[in-house]
Amino acid sequence: MASKPQVFFALQSSGSVRGIAALRQEQNGATQTLAQAIPDGDTISIHLDGSGAVRFLGIDTPEKAFELPDQGRPGLDDPRWANYLSDPFAPELGPFPLEPALEAHLRARANPAAAANHFRHGEAARSALTQFVQDDMIALGQAPSAFGFFLSFSYEVFDAYGRFLAFINRNQPRTGAAPLRSLTYNERMLERGASLPYFIWPNIDPFRDRESVLDAVVPAGRAADLAQQSSSLRRARDFVKAARTAGLGVFDPADPLRFEAFEVRFLGRREAPNRAVIDLSKNENLILRPQSYFKISNPEDRLFIPREFVPAFVAKGWRLEGWG
Repeated sequence: MASKPQVFFALQSSGSVRGIAALRQEQNGATQTLAQAIPDGDTISIHLDGSGAVRFLGIDTPEKAFELPDQGRPGLDDPRWANYLSDPFAPELGPFPLEPALEAHLRARANPAAAANHFRHGEAARSALTQFVQDDMIALGQAPSAFGFFLSFSYEVFDAYGRFLAFINRNQPRTGAAPLRSLTYNERMLERGASLPYFIWPNIDPFRDRESVLDAVVPAGRAADLAQQSSSLRRARDFVKAARTAGLGVFDPADPLRFEAFEVRFLGRREAPNRAVIDLSKNENLILRPQSYFKISNPEDRLFIPREFVPAFVAKGWRLEGWG
């Protein structure tokens, strides 16, 4: 019986990420000698030993399963989730640290069908991605054992669960006979309407290629201009707008996604959202509080700012909501 594959990066109970690696391998599979693998006293060449996962940057697809307080991690098709999303603010569930305006926004979409709706869209997203990968295998004429992925990393390489954070595409030979490279899977999911955007600064263009995090701070009053000037960000936002207009996927007028995926996550955890947000459709200098994200109606217009970076924005002239 084959041994269970190791996970080369994993979240520990302490909250830190740990990894497993071996000495680096040559292209022919031979393990390097110590003399080859250790070039100096603070470097070792390694081979990642095990399996891992990639979380796509810039998008957020509906959850198929997520934790509920004291109830494990049931699927969104589980009756427990149907009951919970009927009224996540029921008194018997205990206090929830949400501001009245955000609570009202969420209450308006809570009903017994919300969980099943989320699960259906989660299944559709999984099917869409599966089809994209299968199509790429056919396009390249490769079996699963030969097929590979090309990963493009940003400021954050790993998330809190030890998953790679990346823009991902098929890996293909650089030859004249190879088919043209397709859009990344991240973009294809937006184009299909299978996902909503989830732009988190500084992990997206045009911010991720700056020389430093401070250089990547959005100039006050320039957000809309920069979003329009960046070809990749503009393309991603246009995909979302086109999918909405066509009523694709999560925008299906007969069955639109009721809760966004990150909303299901913070509802399930019974925690308030914690990323500030900037409106990419306006050249303002206002940073909205995390619980005001819904004031920006269209998800492609939201640029989420991790709270640890908010002071850098304030230092560059941004004004915090409610600070006058």
